[in-house]
Amino acid sequence: MKKRLFCTFLAALMIVLILPVQAFAANIKGAYVNQNFETVIDTVVGATKFAKGGNVPEGMKLSGSWSYKNTYGDYVFKATLSGKPTTAGTYNFSVDYLKDDGTLVERRNYSITIGEKAPYDFVHSINVDKWPNKTEYYLGDTVDLTGMKVSAWVYIYNEKEDVFEPKEVDVTDQVWVEPSVFTSDEAQNVNIYLKAPCDQQGNLDVFESHFRVTFKYANPEDITRIEIYKKPTKLTYTVGENLDLSGMTIRAHKGNGSAEDITSGFTADVTKLDTVGTETVTVSYVKNNSTFTATFDVTVKEAVSSEPEVQEPSSSASTSSAPETSSQPETSSQPETSSEPDEPVTSESEAPSESEAPVTSESEAPSESEPDDIVVMGQDPADKDDDKGGIPFWVWIIIALLVILIGAAVALFLIGRKRLDDDDYDDDDDDDYDD
Repeated sequence: MKKRLFCTFLAALMIVLILPVQAFAANIKGAYVNQNFETVIDTVVGATKFAKGGNVPEGMKLSGSWSYKNTYGDYVFKATLSGKPTTAGTYNFSVDYLKDDGTLVERRNYSITIGEKAPYDFVHSINVDKWPNKTEYYLGDTVDLTGMKVSAWVYIYNEKEDVFEPKEVDVTDQVWVEPSVFTSDEAQNVNIYLKAPCDQQGNLDVFESHFRVTFKYANPEDITRIEIYKKPTKLTYTVGENLDLSGMTIRAHKGNGSAEDITSGFTADVTKLDTVGTETVTVSYVKNNSTFTATFDVTVKEAVSSEPEVQEPSSSASTSSAPETSSQPETSSQPETSSEPDEPVTSESEAPSESEAPVTSESEAPSESEPDDIVVMGQDPADKDDDKGGIPFWVWIIIALLVILIGAAVALFLIGRKRLDDDDYDDDDDDDYDD
């Protein structure tokens, strides 16, 4: 049993330490050994600086700066990863995006895989093959790139022919866009950027394309959408715990471009967290008969028991040692007994009447009423007498003494008998001599 508990603990520890970085990390692609690389890995609203955890590839560095303020006065922060990696492999790191006063805005995890050899030598141009599914927005919305496809015309060196041959490759997951938050309700272009080698020497250049968006108009005070502006204080749970939304703030965006921060009146679709891993929670807010939703993730860990294994007493032992009131529930007047398993208590509502038995306090209760199978937390259960029919230590002492006494008695008996036989032999010899 203890071995199973230990294995369970190791599995839970692996989930906590590995999955948040690898399975749920944003993947950065397009980097190769000895090829210059630079990309904006994220754009975060409300942050002005960052703190890094983990390791970025050797030869690369993480930098960042705020680029502009959005309609609501929040900074829009860009984090950039750049350099020339020297070693192939997968690297995991995290970034804490912070406000000026050090308050955490958001922590995000990243994973970057450095390839051995680039699939192309340099880029000629990029093009948007397919626009995103969503091209209509309200003022203040964040751009959604779902469905977009971006390709690049690249050149690959052919050693046999000694020429650079053109080829089209998909670079959708290597680009970033600006603006990421719309600050104007006029139709505008969303610019798409890719920074990549532009010549045989590996020098970097920025390649650009775009797609166009339009805006839908709403009544100035009507809510158009909500977002999680500040996540709840508690984001890590143990299986079976209830969700706690304390500390959460949602931001309701309106048709006139303004926003309102809301700290109450919203609900979540999850109450109890029963699945190990990362669970997505959907928050709903109802206004003017319209329901708006936003999501955030929480981490659920497996419960690990640190208590020592204590065997349950057998039914026969329980029957013989437990008083008749052992099955009655515990009352609030009883002292804390959580560390003593199966201790019988009597509830006040089910206590026997005066005609049946006198009422005594716990301190006055006779010692015979205490169960024989209590094990105090921290004590090895093997140190107590076996309450399942085992022989107590003092019985073994008595048995040993009895064995010694019996052995001594047998020895004395044999010695005495030998002496009698010797005497009889001597008497026979005397009789023969007389004859």
